[in-house]
Amino acid sequence: MGKIAQQYLEIHPWMLIEDGFHESKALVSESLFSLSNEYMGVRGFFDEGYKKESLIGTYFNGLYEVPKDIRRSHYKGISDQLHYMVNAANFFYVRIYIQDDLYTFNAKEISNFKRSLDFKTGEMIRSYQVKDLFEIKFKRLLSIETPVLSHQAIEIKPLNYQGQISLQFGIDFGTEHWGKPGFWQVDHFLKQASLAHTTTNQNLFVSYQLHLNTNYQSYSFYEHKLNLEILSFNLTDTVQIERDIICLVDKNQSLSLDDLSHQADKHLKLASYQKTLSSNQAFYQAYYDQNDILIEGDLKNQQGIRYCLFQLVNTYRGVSEENNIGAKGLTGEAYSGHAFWDSETYCLPVYLFTNPKAARNLLMFRYNTLNQARRRAKELDCKGACYPIATLNGHEACDLWQHASLQFQPTSAVAYAIWHYVKNTKDDEFLIHYGFEMLVEIARFFSSRGQYNYDKTKFGYYGVMGPDEFQMMVNHNCYTNLLGRESMKYMIDVFENYHYHPKIQETVKALDLSIDEIELMKDQIQKMYLPYDEKTKIYEQHEGFHDLPHIDIHQIPVTDFPLYSHWSYDRIYRNDMIKQPDVLMFMFLYNQRFDLETKKANYDYYEPKTIHESSLSPSIHSILAAELGYMKEAVDFFGFATRMDLDDYNRNTKEGLHLTSIAAAWVNIVYGFGGLRSDGNILKLAPYCPEYWTSYQFNFHYFGSNIKVFVTKHEIKLTLDRDLKEDIMIYNQTYHLEKGITTIHVAH
Repeated sequence: MGKIAQQYLEIHPWMLIEDGFHESKALVSESLFSLSNEYMGVRGFFDEGYKKESLIGTYFNGLYEVPKDIRRSHYKGISDQLHYMVNAANFFYVRIYIQDDLYTFNAKEISNFKRSLDFKTGEMIRSYQVKDLFEIKFKRLLSIETPVLSHQAIEIKPLNYQGQISLQFGIDFGTEHWGKPGFWQVDHFLKQASLAHTTTNQNLFVSYQLHLNTNYQSYSFYEHKLNLEILSFNLTDTVQIERDIICLVDKNQSLSLDDLSHQADKHLKLASYQKTLSSNQAFYQAYYDQNDILIEGDLKNQQGIRYCLFQLVNTYRGVSEENNIGAKGLTGEAYSGHAFWDSETYCLPVYLFTNPKAARNLLMFRYNTLNQARRRAKELDCKGACYPIATLNGHEACDLWQHASLQFQPTSAVAYAIWHYVKNTKDDEFLIHYGFEMLVEIARFFSSRGQYNYDKTKFGYYGVMGPDEFQMMVNHNCYTNLLGRESMKYMIDVFENYHYHPKIQETVKALDLSIDEIELMKDQIQKMYLPYDEKTKIYEQHEGFHDLPHIDIHQIPVTDFPLYSHWSYDRIYRNDMIKQPDVLMFMFLYNQRFDLETKKANYDYYEPKTIHESSLSPSIHSILAAELGYMKEAVDFFGFATRMDLDDYNRNTKEGLHLTSIAAAWVNIVYGFGGLRSDGNILKLAPYCPEYWTSYQFNFHYFGSNIKVFVTKHEIKLTLDRDLKEDIMIYNQTYHLEKGITTIHVAH
C-alpha cells in the first residue's frame, strides 16, 4: 500500500486526546479537532493566536465567493464559472496581554498541554500552563439544535502571578483565504456585533454576549475589519469568562441590520454554554443509540469509526435541500468546499440506511441545480444535463478541463443514486415528481455524448477520464460505458412502468421526450461496448490499458506521497498505476450482477496496481476483500479507511478532513464485514467477525424498522424495534423479521 500511519493521539473509544503539544502536527490537529453542525464549521486553531503556521478557518455551508478576475478560455466548454467556499470571520478571536506584553501560544513557554474532543458532547477543551505564571483553559462548543449558536469559554487560574491581565475578545473579518487577504467588507460595527458582506451579495452578521464571573468593566474598540471588546483586571483568583456567539448568514442581502440584530438578540437571550452542552449531549445520545458501531477487541478502530460517525453527523444530516457534502466538509479550504460524485456513491448509502430523509435531500440538491447541469451539457455540445465534477451552487467550478470536460461520474452517480434510493425506500413520490425529470436529462446526455464506432457495431464514450483519474482521453472506459448504459436503461424502465401517471406524462410533454429518442437509446444500450475477456474474466479498465508500461507501486518511496505534490503531472499518466478503484468500483455499485469468480479475477488483477492516492479507495477494496475471504487485507484496509485522518496516512490531513472517506468508513464496515448488499431484488446480509475481533455491532434503518446487528464468530443477533415490512436475506436464506430479537447461528 505504501502508506504508513503517523499516530500521535491517545487511543480512547469516545474521545480524541492530544497529551503534550506535537508541534510538527499542529496543522493536522487543527483539522482533527474541527467542530461543525452542518450550518457552520470551525477548525481547531488557537483562539489566542499562534506564532507559527496556522489555518484560521471558519466556514458556512453555501457561503461562497467568485474570483474577481475571471479567466476566459479561448476554448469552448472549459469552465470559467469558478466559485469556492470562503473563509469567514474568526469569532473565537482572543488576545491576551500580560501587563503590556502580548502573549500568543508558544510551545517553548508552556507545559502540561492537553487537548480533547468529546464525541458525546461535541465539546473541545484545550489547556496548558504558561511558564510558572498561570494555567489557562479554552473550551468550544457549536450547538447542534440551534446551528447559528456557538460558545467559547476561558478559564485562567493564577499560580505564581498576580498582576494585570487584559483580554481582547473579537470578531475578525480580516481572515486570510489560501494565505491571501480575504473578501469581507465590514458595513457596520456595533457593540459586540459586526455585519460584513462579500461581492457575491451574501451577508454575515456576527453578534455575541459575554458572561463574566465578576464585575469587570469592558470597552469596545473598532479597527479596520476587527471588532474588539476589551477587559482588564488584576488576576488574583481563578477567572472564568463565557461568550455566546450568533452567526447569521443572509445569502441574498434581504434582511435589514435591525432584522439581523433582532434575530441575534432573540437567540442570545436563550443561550448558555451549559444549556447547549446538555442539548448536544441529548442529541448525541439519541444519535448513537440508533447509529453507534461497537467493536470489541480493536480499540484503535473503535476510536476511528466513532470519530467518523461523529464528524459525519456534524457535517450533514439533511437539514436543508440547499446543502451538500464537500469533500473536506467545513474543516478546510482544500477542494474549495466543493461537492463531488462521492456524495451519491459513498455518502448517500450511509444516509439511505440511517436517515432516509437526509438521503432524499441530498438528491434534492441535484434536482434544485438541474438547470445548471443543463447549461453545462450545452457547453459540452451535448443534450440533456451534465452534472459538475466540483460544485457548491450547481455550476461547474473546476477549471481543469481533463476533469471537468472528461469525467461523467457525477452525472451517472446521480442516476445511480436515484435508482438506489428508490429501490430501498419505494419513494415513488420522489421518483415521479423529481427523479424522472433528472433521469430523462441524464439519459439524453449519455445518449448524445456517446458515439458509434466506424461500422456502428459498438457504442461507447471516446476521450474520457474514468474514476481512476490517472488515465485521461481514453476510449471505452469500462466504468463510464457501464454507468452510461445503466443510466439510460433506468430512465426507460421508469418511463415504461409509470407512463400512465399524469406527472410523468406532463414531464414527457414538457421535455419533448419522443418514442424515436427512446428507441435510439435502446439501440445504444444494446450496442454499449464493455471491454471484457471471457477467458480471464477481466474487464479491461479502458481500451489499451493492458498494454500500458507496468510500474511496481511498492517501490515508490513513502516520501513521494502525495504523488501530485512530488511527481510531474504528466508522469502520473504514463503507466498502469491506478489512483482509486475503477473496474472494482462498478463491481461494488452493481455487486450482485457479478459472480464471485469474476470479482476475484478483477480484484487480483487491479488491486496490486492501485496506489490508494484517493481517500475513497481503501474502503471499496476492504469491502471486496471481505467478500472474497481476504480477511487480513479487509481488516488492514478498514483500519486505513477509519483512521485515514487520525493517523494522517496521506500526509494531507492538515488541509482538512476527508469527509466523504469518513462516510466510506461506515459503508466499509456495514457492506464489508456486515455483508450488506442493497443493489439486488432483496436486501442481503452476510456478517463475518474478523479473527482478532471479539464481536462488533452496527445499526441500520430499513422501511421504518431500526435494526441492530450484533455479530460474534458463532452467531448474529438482530434486534428490531418493529416488524419489518420487507423480507431480508441472511446467509442466502430469506427471513421475515419481527419485532424483538432473532438469533442466527453462524456455520463455519
